[in-house]
Amino acid sequence: MNCKNCQESLKDNSQFCDNCGGKVIVQRITFKELLIEFFINTFGVDSKFFLTLRKMATHPDEVINEYIDGIRKRYVNPFAFLAVGAGLSLLTFNYFADDFIAINNSIQSDQISELKQKAALDLSTIKNIDKQEFQKLEIEKKTAQMQLKFMDGWMQFMLRYYNLMTFIFLLIYAILSKWTYRKPHNFGEHVVINAFIYGFLTYITLLFFMLAITIHPSIYSYSILIYILFYMYAFGKFYQLSLGKNILKLLRFLLGLMVFFISLMIIGVIVGIALKYFDFI
Repeated sequence: MNCKNCQESLKDNSQFCDNCGGKVIVQRITFKELLIEFFINTFGVDSKFFLTLRKMATHPDEVINEYIDGIRKRYVNPFAFLAVGAGLSLLTFNYFADDFIAINNSIQSDQISELKQKAALDLSTIKNIDKQEFQKLEIEKKTAQMQLKFMDGWMQFMLRYYNLMTFIFLLIYAILSKWTYRKPHNFGEHVVINAFIYGFLTYITLLFFMLAITIHPSIYSYSILIYILFYMYAFGKFYQLSLGKNILKLLRFLLGLMVFFISLMIIGVIVGIALKYFDFI
C-alpha cells in the first residue's frame, strides 16, 4: 500500500507515513468520525485551540507577542479563535433567545420600566395642563416608544447577525486601541491584538451567560466588569504599563468607546425621527 499523500510505499499496519508524516486513512468518512476528528483537533488537550485559550487566560502578552513576532504554528489564528467563539455564541444565544433578551433587559430594567411607563401613558386622561406641557408629554411618549422599538430591534439584530457584529466591533476596538496606545504597533497588529483578547472574552461571556441561565440573571452583568478588567490586564501586560498609566489608558479607551456609542445612538434617533416625519415608518 502507498501513501495517498506522497505515494511513498508504506509498511504493513503503518499509522503514519515515514516520508511526509501524513496519517494513514483506510476507513470511509462517516459523520461520527468527522465530529470526533473536529472536537479532537479543535478542543483536544494538546490542540492549538486549548493552548491558546489557556495561555490567553494566564499570559495574554506572550500569546500576542509571539504571534506578532512570527511564531504562528503554536497558536490558533486569531480570527479563527474569535470566529469559533462568535459561532458558539450565536448558536447558544439563538437557542436561548428568550433568555438572552430577558437577561440583557434585566441589566437596564429600571430604564426599560421607565420607558414603558412613558410609552403607555394615556394622554386623554391628563387634564388641567397647558398646551406646551401637553406637547412635551406627547414628545416624551413618542420618544419612549421609538427607544423601546429600537432596543427590541437591536436585540433581534444581534441574535441574527452576531457573527457580523463581532467582526465589526473588532475593527472598532482596533481603531480605539490604536488611538489609545499608538506606537509601536500598526493598525494591522492592533487588529490581531484585539482579535485574541476579544476572542477570549467571547468564551468568558458565553460562560457567564450559561451561569446566568442556570443560577441567576444578574450574574451576566458581571461579565461587563470582567470585560473591562481583562482588557486592562491584557494591554497592561502587553505594554508593560504601571497601574496608574494603565488606568489612564483604559479611561481613554472607554471614552472613545462611549463617544462612538453616543454618536451611534444620536444618528439612530435622527434617522428614526426623519423616517417618522416623512411617514416611512
